[in-house]
Amino acid sequence: MPSMMRVFSTILLSLVLAGCNALNPLRKNEISCQTMKSDLPWGALSGLSSDTRRENRLYAVHDHNLSPPEILVMELERTQAHIIDSIPLIKAGQAAEYDLEGIARRQEDGFWLASEGKPGRKRPNLILRANAQGQVQEEIPLPSGLSRNAVKAGLEGIAAWGSGTKERVAVVFQRSWKDDPRGQVKIGQYWPATGQWEFYRYPLSARKGLGLSSISFLNDGSALVLERDNRPFLKARTKQLYRIFLPTTPGQTEGHYPLLNKQPFLDILSLYPMVCGNNGKLEGMTTTPDGKIYLVADDDGDGSARLLRMEIPLTRILHQNAQNVGFLP
Repeated sequence: MPSMMRVFSTILLSLVLAGCNALNPLRKNEISCQTMKSDLPWGALSGLSSDTRRENRLYAVHDHNLSPPEILVMELERTQAHIIDSIPLIKAGQAAEYDLEGIARRQEDGFWLASEGKPGRKRPNLILRANAQGQVQEEIPLPSGLSRNAVKAGLEGIAAWGSGTKERVAVVFQRSWKDDPRGQVKIGQYWPATGQWEFYRYPLSARKGLGLSSISFLNDGSALVLERDNRPFLKARTKQLYRIFLPTTPGQTEGHYPLLNKQPFLDILSLYPMVCGNNGKLEGMTTTPDGKIYLVADDDGDGSARLLRMEIPLTRILHQNAQNVGFLP
């Protein structure tokens, strides 16, 4: 009997591997997922951003599993992702010490970056403004009243929208903090022109085991957030994109943390083909003006990070809902 079971298991595995694409056939206008390979070894990727001026340009950062912190410049060619430059992050003329979890290319020039804090090590959660050469020009901490409730899982993603006095920066928190109701996590917005912060609560799909890892603005000013568990594919239960609408100007929350309304946009697991592999957990996500979504699957530094591409008709995103701001009652 044991030998028969081994034979049956071998046949079943062969059928699955041979026909993995058949398990999830793709039709017109559905999402395609393709593993992107790099010509250079890279790993521990935690944040991703597109370039509004160049459709084939992406920027990535890695977390503390690789050091020192740097900005990776990627050039995309069909099924290849070429790392063409590495920009070290410099603070006051020296290599900086940050745990980078998010990156956003600014419309004007340079970058916004999110550095996750470590309360036990007295390392604060920060958003950083850096120029195109990687020089840190500004460190912006979270409000002190908020930071008192921090846990070891802090800032995990960042996005930027607008320019000049209308520029705003959005950040997502990986897990619930001490002052969050169970099953909710914070999203913050910062207005550089005035130095104002506002925070909102986001309702997770389960009361525990889930969090946010990335945020990206769409062409209409709404945003996609990546809600997920920490499990790799085949073991994962939740890898979901939701659409949210954030206030465009400060002063709309009246000192409290309103609960955001979220709209289901894409269940990644239901469309994920097995040929993309099972390594890593989704960390970074970005959208491009021509309607593509890119994601990175983090490998915690073991050299098997993946860059995944999904193609979605942009009209499907922009016409789902015309409202500007959405809070739950």
